Amino acid sequence: MSIQVIRPKNEREREGIYRFLYEIWSDEFHRSMEGMDHEHRLLHDALDETAQHFVAIDPSGRIQGCVRVNMLGNTALPEKLQAQLRTVELIKLFGGEQVYYLSHFAVAPEARGRTVASLLLGALYGLCLDQGALVGISYCSLQFISFYYQLGYRPYTENFRIDAGIRVPIVHCARDRAYLEEIKSPLARLCPSAIDDKGAAARKLINQFPAFKNPAFGRKKPHHLWARLAHMMPDDTAAGRNNFFAGFSVDEQRILGQRLTEITFSQGEHIYRRGETEQGMGVLMSGSLGVEFSASGPSRIIYVMQPGELFGEIGSLGGERRTVSLVALERSQALLFPSDLLERAERADPALGFTLAKKLLKILATRFVHFAETVGCLSGSGADQAGNNRPTRLHDPNTTMMNSRLDSYRFESLGDRESEFKRLVAQATIGEEIEFSVLDSIGLHDGATVLDLGSGPGMTSLLLAKRLPSAVVIGVEPEDQLRVKAETLIASQGFAERCRFLKGTGDRIPLDNGAVDFSYARLLFQHLPNPLAVLKEMRRVTRPGGVVVVVDVDDRTNIVHPAPAGLEDLEKRIAVAQAAAGGDRHVGRKLYGYLQAIGLQEVNVQHVPITASALGRHAFFSIVYSFKRQVLERAGECDPQTIALFHELEHVISRPTTFAMTTVFVAYGVPPP
Repeated sequence: MSIQVIRPKNEREREGIYRFLYEIWSDEFHRSMEGMDHEHRLLHDALDETAQHFVAIDPSGRIQGCVRVNMLGNTALPEKLQAQLRTVELIKLFGGEQVYYLSHFAVAPEARGRTVASLLLGALYGLCLDQGALVGISYCSLQFISFYYQLGYRPYTENFRIDAGIRVPIVHCARDRAYLEEIKSPLARLCPSAIDDKGAAARKLINQFPAFKNPAFGRKKPHHLWARLAHMMPDDTAAGRNNFFAGFSVDEQRILGQRLTEITFSQGEHIYRRGETEQGMGVLMSGSLGVEFSASGPSRIIYVMQPGELFGEIGSLGGERRTVSLVALERSQALLFPSDLLERAERADPALGFTLAKKLLKILATRFVHFAETVGCLSGSGADQAGNNRPTRLHDPNTTMMNSRLDSYRFESLGDRESEFKRLVAQATIGEEIEFSVLDSIGLHDGATVLDLGSGPGMTSLLLAKRLPSAVVIGVEPEDQLRVKAETLIASQGFAERCRFLKGTGDRIPLDNGAVDFSYARLLFQHLPNPLAVLKEMRRVTRPGGVVVVVDVDDRTNIVHPAPAGLEDLEKRIAVAQAAAGGDRHVGRKLYGYLQAIGLQEVNVQHVPITASALGRHAFFSIVYSFKRQVLERAGECDPQTIALFHELEHVISRPTTFAMTTVFVAYGVPPP
């Protein structure tokens, strides 16, 4: 793509920038910012009057990115921002004409990478040097710190918060050529040696701002970094099996060790707050972080993160609002991952990208499901108050209730939809190898057209697409929010051409007769009020000689020994509550008869025992019991005694001496000619 950087010449061209910024910050990132004009879809504030703008356009004239700069000699920042960036002190040090403020830096999604950003910042930097600037200031979110540090920006004062989340104030010594060359900043080649200040501006900043420092990023050799990370990991053997940092080769360590950035959090500083949509992920190196939640009354710390643990979320796990807050319990150091970690790893080595994604999903989804369950027990059915204000783009205003929709499972009716999303992700990824070994044995093959019925957030569809490089995957899902998540996930992984999602229900699958080779319904039938009608639809859309597969469970096969008192009665109450909503907790034993009843041939059932010791004890509890608690909550039957029993059950299953098992039923048959 040929990109040209220009300066807007008139008000019409400037208005184009304001519209572009609105689309980025409001439509994509759902930010509410000063200067947003929702009626005219513009982002335009008072700083634009004295700013100089740069805009990157493609050959068609379409805007691909923009940035603006204000010289503090003729611009006064808003009072609050002046205090946060300490502009009065900077102006005393250098003079207003020699300090510039960078803001409204945005790049179109399709143009994100080095080219557009580098051209914009290079043009801006050249202008600032021409106008005699010595230092530039700005601020950034955690996920973009590495990018700015590599340009030569450095932290200089305390972090602060805005409406969307935590922000790090950063300063750029425009003429510190030695430092730019040392860190290999792309701006170094634009700084002539004749104007090199030999670190004079940096020395002034050190004297005025104790927090000013050269950030540690990308300088450590990968093996040194990995040794440090290994030292931070807990010694527990079971934890070691889920260690994100274990098992990578030296070459893979080199790829993953690039662009990692250290940051310090002050005691009491909130890294993330409940209700925010900020993304980002890191690993704690020292200190401790608390997962903080408040259902009503004072906040409570429900989990303490220790050195070596991952925190935050990666973009592939969704952009919904956070349901808990994360706070530094003491002065803590962390290592931040770049925002494009997955994409960069996959570009360098597709196998590494897939391994990395699996590790992230398995570790993060499992742990955050555990967090969300604890939150649910603390808060009751009103846990997700933030969910009421989610972006309207995730909702279809024209959606009507579909006939015979899944009565016992409605994503939109759950009290904490984000925790349920995390549970669905974990449910799809944990036990993957066991599941696919069974599916392969009964006829799943590459090149097939596969129906993923009740596809949810798309994780099963993604796993199918990755494992079968020539297959076509069709997901059918009635819930709009889950379908949007699935489409976003598949697109981010590059499988949109082979994997699509349709709106539909099990008894009205929007496909022609015989359209697929392999119909698959995973943990869906426990929620259905009309299993035979759905099976008939699966048979209809599956070609003769293909395979219809239903995977589900039967709660009467659950074993926990020694079991806490009251568990048997709890299981009965759950079964009654789900039956009242149209589901069946004992559907596993009935699948053989259902498949026979609709006329499938070669009907068979395989039974796969899943134990807590093999799956992981926290994961086992999350997958087997978390939705059951939500069933009782929705029925209004999750009283304090019941919540206490769920806590006791989790504690019992976590013991290494407890035997816990459930059985997965894999029922399948062949449509006749």
